This record gives sequence, structure tokens and C-alpha cells, in this order.
Amino acid sequence: MRKLIPILILVISFFGTTIGQNLIPDPGFENWDGTPGWAPGPLSCLAEWYEASGTADYHHQAPMFSGSNLTGLEDCPLGQGNTNCGFPYEGQAVLGCWKGNGPDGNREWAGIQLTEPMVAGGCYKVSFWIQNKVDDPDRLLVTNQWGMFFNHTPTPFFNASLANYSTMADHWVASDQIVDGSEWMKLEFDYQASEAFSYAYIGFMGDYATSSNIIYNDDYLLGPYVWIDEVVVERVDPQLTLTDDVSICVGESLTLEASSNFPIRWEDNNSGVLSRTVSPQQTTTYYVQTQDSTLCAIRDSIVVTVIGNQVVDFMGGEVCEGAAPFLLDPTILEGSWAGPGIIDITQGLFDPAVAGVGGHYIAYTSDVDCSEDFTLFVEVSLPPVVDFEADVLEGCPPLEVQFNDLSATTGIAYNWDFGNGALSNDLLSTSTVYSSLGRFAVSLEVVYSEHCKNTQTIADLIEVFEAPDVDFTYAPINPSNLNPEVQFFDTSVGALSEWLWDFGNGTTSDKNNPTAVFNLPGIYDVKLMATSVNGCVDSISRQITVQSKVNFYVPNIFSPNDDGRNDHFEVFALGALEDYKMTVFNRWGGIVFQSSDKNTFWNGDLPDGRKAENGIYTYAIEYDYRGISPEASISGVEMGDVMLIR
Repeated sequence: MRKLIPILILVISFFGTTIGQNLIPDPGFENWDGTPGWAPGPLSCLAEWYEASGTADYHHQAPMFSGSNLTGLEDCPLGQGNTNCGFPYEGQAVLGCWKGNGPDGNREWAGIQLTEPMVAGGCYKVSFWIQNKVDDPDRLLVTNQWGMFFNHTPTPFFNASLANYSTMADHWVASDQIVDGSEWMKLEFDYQASEAFSYAYIGFMGDYATSSNIIYNDDYLLGPYVWIDEVVVERVDPQLTLTDDVSICVGESLTLEASSNFPIRWEDNNSGVLSRTVSPQQTTTYYVQTQDSTLCAIRDSIVVTVIGNQVVDFMGGEVCEGAAPFLLDPTILEGSWAGPGIIDITQGLFDPAVAGVGGHYIAYTSDVDCSEDFTLFVEVSLPPVVDFEADVLEGCPPLEVQFNDLSATTGIAYNWDFGNGALSNDLLSTSTVYSSLGRFAVSLEVVYSEHCKNTQTIADLIEVFEAPDVDFTYAPINPSNLNPEVQFFDTSVGALSEWLWDFGNGTTSDKNNPTAVFNLPGIYDVKLMATSVNGCVDSISRQITVQSKVNFYVPNIFSPNDDGRNDHFEVFALGALEDYKMTVFNRWGGIVFQSSDKNTFWNGDLPDGRKAENGIYTYAIEYDYRGISPEASISGVEMGDVMLIR
């Protein structure tokens, strides 16, 4: 078995190449000061190693190392649990470490100062050879979690046997594999230093509860015991240099170069060559990775851009079927265009209607340099459906209508045409007023992008009925309190179904040609409101003036003989009189009767009670007339003669 070891080392070294010096100054525990002692000896006889926790053992083959279990240079009988025989992996010495039984069992750690502090964030290859020395299959004392701990101090700042290692996971590495059997095995680790540590400890690491072990007896004096040899801590610092990113034309080839202090791997073909020729037909990214540590391996790439086969999306916004032809790129003045929808190959004029709905690839070819060639992808879609509603579809003028956009897709601009000469750019909602009769088509154009819009037109959406033109006349033209009845005549234009008159005197009518009586003089507001057969309403108001007039009806003869006929001289007055006084004179001017009450009559008696003689008498009626306004009020005297015959 020993003869196979060198071959194994060569294989591991080829595939796990590292750089940098070993930070362990005495990897094989060979720097012994020659002090004799009983085996195993303390670490105080070593120049660099020391006891960091517990009492790790030192074994050496030198004859003066009295009683050393290495001095015999004999193979151990395998499977008997012997610890007093064997060979170092290399050189003449080994380290012996024990892990006491149970979670609080003693841990034997050896410590050493590194030749230089670790680099924080740097990656390291950690390895050592280990051999189980308690190999009796009937009395197994074996475990895993043999490893190394890195720190700032020569000895731990904690109790190595009782610490919580999960809180210090960035300080240590340990094996998952149980170290058993009787052969030397190599443990290797990738470690990334969290800090610039200067010291290392070796032995059993981690929490006991997480370990895998086989302990045949729970005696605390028992426990796994191992030999350790050839401890290595080396910095892994990979370097990788690649060809710069480059652009080529379609059909061209180029050579890609990579250099590294580690083996490399091209991810696309899994090869490790440092130089290769490629002929990509499209833009391709070539990834390269150094083959060193999984923690610090470098991964980089070379981007080879294939010019002329680049497909770029049209960035001018959404393009819809029916849009007007447009230039795909107005900034390009030379070259040629080819593809569906191109109607001018030199200018790149694209007609969506010619191309049709769907995705189209338009090729541009430069007259100057193939690096300027590209393929433009233009998607022509059906324009979104435009829909809208009106809150009122018919009515009488002036008809106000509210319109609302119901389109599923919102546009960036709106153009409304209401059909009545009015336009609007309001978004989503707008309104207009229809003042004339007719049927009106309404259209809405929604703009979604510079090259996408759609229009919805609804014919005869709005109907405005004819509004009646209400008017009336009346007779007589100059009514008065003496002639108070007025006849009204509807002269409206339009088919009417309802009339409502308000004469201003407290009376109304629903006839088309009604009559009203105005008993009092004054100015009256007469209003006619009429409704057409379509429900349209119009109204008009006019003022009519009822004149204030007075008439006196005075008899010219009376016979106060008590026969029941014309026995009184009685005056009848029509009109609104404020003041009234009637005086009757005889032929010599004497007053025979006088009254301020128009309802009082003369019975033919004189003031002294005698009977007046037959004859001609003169009367004078003084009055104040109340007109419809102060300016129309007058005062006057009405005079005449009356004959008295008995």
C-alpha cells in the first residue's frame, strides 16, 4: 500500500495545483530540538508547534527518543487498536491528538504561528495526512470533524472543549468523513479567511453534537486517537487574462486567448486549451473558469458580437395596421432596406398595411461597413378596439351630452368629433351641447403611439328634435277695466301637444286659445309654455296693459212721485274712484243736494225737507280717478242737467 502513495500524490497535485508558500513553518513536525524523553513526548521540544489545548503528543523515530513507539519502524498489526507502532507519512515524526469521550471530553490541540498573516477574504488550500490509531473493529473509537481552527491569538480565547462552534463557523474547517481503519488518508479543505488570522490550531473541531462517531464504551477516559503529519496551509490566488471583447462580421473567424496560473475550462466545450478559433454565427459569450478552489475560482467571459446578424427591436413605439407609412430610422441616410412592408428601399419607408399583422424582420445593409448592418424586428398588431358611450341619445335643444371612453386600452391622446362642428381633445370623458335639430354622427380617434391609432364612428348616434317656437297674440289690443275680457291666440310654430297659460291674474289655462278676464287695471305678465309632440318645451312671456277708465251713467230726468219708477236721481260710476262729490244746483245756483258717497241718491227733497219744484237742475260731479300708475291718475268734474217732474 505504501508504494501507491506517490502516484496518488501526483494525481492530486496535477488537478489541485495551488500557488504560494506553505504558511506552516514545520509541516511535518521535524524541527525537534533533540531533547530526549519518553514517548509520546510533549510539544515543548518542538521549535514552532506548542500545546494550544490539552496535551497533544509528539512522536519521533530518533533512537534517543527513549521508548518512542516509532523507533521500531515496524508495521502495526492491523485491526488490534495499537498506538505503539507505525510509520510517519513522511520524515521521522508525527503529532498525536486525542478527543475525550462525550460532549465535554478533552480536546488535544497543537498550535502554531503562521509564517505570515492570512489575507482577509483570501482563499486557502488546507490539508494534512491523518491516521486512526485505535483501529480494533470490536472496540471502535472513531469520529469525524478532525480539522483546523484559525485565530488571532496563540491559544484559544475560549474553552476548546465547551465552546459553541456554530458561532465561530468562519474560523474553522473539519472533515465530514469518519477517520477509521489503519491507513493514512489525506484530508483537504477549501477555506476563505474572514480575517487576517496569524495562528492555527489542529485537532478535533466543531460541536460534538454535530459529529458522527462510533464509541464502543462511554468511559470518559476513552476516546479517538489519531496521528497527524504534513500539515499544509497555502494561499490560492488565481489569475486569469482573456482576449478583450470583440466585434466581427458575419462569417468571420477569430482566435480567443486565455492565460492563467491555474488550469482553465471553457464552459461551452469543456476544454482546457489556452487558445482556440471560433466562428460564431450570432453574438456569443464565451465563459472561462480557473480550475482551483470552488471558493476563489475566477469566472470571466469574452463577448464576441457578430455584426450584421444583430436583431434589435423597433423602438419607435407600437405599430398598428392601418398606420401611415413611416421611416424606420430617419437618421440613416445611406444603405438599403429589405423586408416585408418596405416600399422605399433607400429611405427605409415602411408601410404597416403592406406588411400586415405579425412580426417582421427588416434587414438593413450598410454601404460602408458591415459592422453597421443589423436586422430590425417590427411587430405590426391590430389596433385596440375603440368604444365609447353617450349618457343621452336624443332630446331637445339645447341638448348637453356626456361622452365616456369605454376602450379596453387607454391611449395617449384623444380626438373627439361630435358632428355638430365641435371638437375635443379631452381624455376619457368629455361633453358638448347640440343646439340645432338633426341626427349627428360622433367619432372618437384614440392615439396609442406615433404609429398606432384607431377610430370609432357611430352614425346618427345623437338625435336632436325640433324645438317649438312659441308665440301668441291677443284681442283686444287695449283692454280696460271697462272691457276686461281678452281672447288669446296660440301662434306657435311646431307640432304642440300641451299648453300652459299663466295670465298673471291668478288664473291659468291648458287650452290652446283661451280667454281671460282682467277686472282690475294694471300690467300683467302673461306666459305661455308649450310642449311639442317630442317633449320639447318652449315658452314666451308678454306684458299686456289693462287700462283704467271711468264712466258715469247719469239720467236726464226723474220723477220723485213715489210710484216706484224713476223716483231717484242716482248716478252710476264705473272705474276706480279715489274721491267723489256730487252737488245739485237750482237755476239760481243754490245747492239743493250734495253727497260724497256715490251710492247715495237725491230723492227730490230740499235740504230743509220740502219738495223741490219741477224744473231743470244742474249737477256737478267732482272726482279723483286712480289710474294704473300715478302718471295715469287724473282729477275731473262731470257736469250736466237733469229734469225733475212730479
